[in-house]
Amino acid sequence: MLLLAGVSAVVTHAKWPYRAPCAALALWFAGCIGALTGLLFATYGLIVHFGEISQHQTLWLPVDLTAVVVAWAFVARVIRAYTRIHRQGSERRKRHLTLLGLFGRPVQHLRAVILPSRQPLAYSVPGPEGGHAVISDVVLAKFSREEVDSVLAHEQAHLRQRHHLLTQFSDAWCAALPKRTFAVRFAERFHGLIEMRADCAARVKCGRHTIASALARMAYDKSPEPAADSGCPVAARRRHLLTNDRCCSSLTASAVFCVACAVAAAPAALPAVGVLAAACTWICR
Repeated sequence: MLLLAGVSAVVTHAKWPYRAPCAALALWFAGCIGALTGLLFATYGLIVHFGEISQHQTLWLPVDLTAVVVAWAFVARVIRAYTRIHRQGSERRKRHLTLLGLFGRPVQHLRAVILPSRQPLAYSVPGPEGGHAVISDVVLAKFSREEVDSVLAHEQAHLRQRHHLLTQFSDAWCAALPKRTFAVRFAERFHGLIEMRADCAARVKCGRHTIASALARMAYDKSPEPAADSGCPVAARRRHLLTNDRCCSSLTASAVFCVACAVAAAPAALPAVGVLAAACTWICR
């Protein structure tokens, strides 16, 4: 759990995740995998080798047992929160799909549903047959065809990559934490990184300048290039698009991907090294 807490703190407070969003997401999920793997190995060791541990580490045994029990209690809390959030989200999406059937106008060649609205809107609703990308008619009327395509590519990336499941998992993690500022900041950062991941998918299809232009018009941001110290998630998304030819192509992103692999593999690698050392000792004896 300390591993996951440390990774979450880095992703939440560091500045580099907005320069390497995919690498930051990979690091956090690697922390989840590493933490769960370490907990499983710790539980297995306590159950299978309880007699040996109680003889040689009597003083540390209560601490180990308490740590494992608390960790599993936290895992159960996350699972319970995820179940509740997933159920509420499914019911909310069903109601929204019903409203889209009443007020929306499907457009087959765009693979989207058009809603009447005076404001530029774009979002996705997961559901049967891959879900629906939804845009307002003002986007279709006032945006260029390339910008409309980029907006739809962004929303279809959310549907194709099942981002609603990722956000539900992060929301469950936040719900399991104490209601502090850290949980709120982590949720905001994680949702921003998910949006940047969809931007990366859209830039492959439509180009980074097109998606940045559409994003600026959606947010009513007329600045040619957002400031580097801007704390606005939309500004961070636009800056990442305008200043990087490819998503996560920097040296920082490569280093973070390597660290993510190490974080995910370390809890499994350490017991493997111990088993290998024991086997070598037995063979050489």
